[in-house]
Amino acid sequence: MSGRVKLNIAESPETLKTLLKQQKTATGKERVQALYLLKTKQVETVQHLAVVLGRNRVTVQRWLSRYRQGGLNYLLEVGKSTGRTPLIPSEVVERLKQELLEPEGFSSYEEVRLWLAAELGVQVKYDVVHNLVHDKLKADLKVARPKSSEQEPGVVESFKKELPQKLLSVIEEAEKQSKKFKSVRYWCEDETRLGWKTVQRRKLTSRGVKPIGTLQFRREKYYMYGVVEPLTGENFFRELSHLDTECFPEFLNEFSETYPEELQIIQLDNGSFHTTPKLKAPENIILLFQPAHCPELNPIERLWEHLKGFLSWEIFNNLNSLKAKIRRILNSFSEKILKDLTGWRYILTSLEVANI
Repeated sequence: MSGRVKLNIAESPETLKTLLKQQKTATGKERVQALYLLKTKQVETVQHLAVVLGRNRVTVQRWLSRYRQGGLNYLLEVGKSTGRTPLIPSEVVERLKQELLEPEGFSSYEEVRLWLAAELGVQVKYDVVHNLVHDKLKADLKVARPKSSEQEPGVVESFKKELPQKLLSVIEEAEKQSKKFKSVRYWCEDETRLGWKTVQRRKLTSRGVKPIGTLQFRREKYYMYGVVEPLTGENFFRELSHLDTECFPEFLNEFSETYPEELQIIQLDNGSFHTTPKLKAPENIILLFQPAHCPELNPIERLWEHLKGFLSWEIFNNLNSLKAKIRRILNSFSEKILKDLTGWRYILTSLEVANI
């Protein structure tokens, strides 16, 4: 009959039947089944075999050709599909992954596209970059944590590393001066400006809908001074009119009088009104200065950010109504909430080492 398959199948029907049961993939089963059907003469033409297997005739012919070339092993060998050559080579993707791990990051997907072209000579369209970075590498645009351009390299990590020894030295010095206190406590201090100018934050809307927020630009303001104990979340806040060498000592004196029996170590920044030689801190307060231009070392900064989130897009008729709202928000913060916000690992670890 015209079209009969001329193929010398070396394996016996019994062997092929056993092999058929051993196949773990549908592809392997189909190929062994094709040999079995031909060997047992249940089919005699490629067209008939293709119909029985539900495969294209060309596909079946390719299988039989592989068997002729290399026998059963070659027939069952499943080659990996090379597919289309990727637009961005794998070594470039790995390099991009490393760049995305750096805190400096990229400002936009377009910047990534330009970086690929300038640094690695890879020219691709914007949508290719977006698909790779956003969908495959799972990298997103985020609000960056500010870092001062004047910050000295390595000072943040050095402060964290050296804090336990600083605390031990401070306590030892206090003991040498015969200062007797019931215990030692560690606080983080900072001030924030609060005023009528509207706090702007993101708004959630449907895709394609640009949110609108009403702004108020009046500049009347006041300052909130605060300390938080990262270990417990205990806190102390005061409203004052200015950031200066008069208001800061007033705040320290009130704080000292509220906690008179313990030695209070307060971490704070290098503001001029903090470091002025004219400042005389109360006897039970020791000021521990963090490196200049490093607000990210002070966890109370996170508290201020959290506080202002409750003020986003609110309009106030006068400063008193703003103050009342701030008091309500602060009073709603439990010590547990403040501990969660400010109990940073590097501080708690240092306190443990210093036995505070």
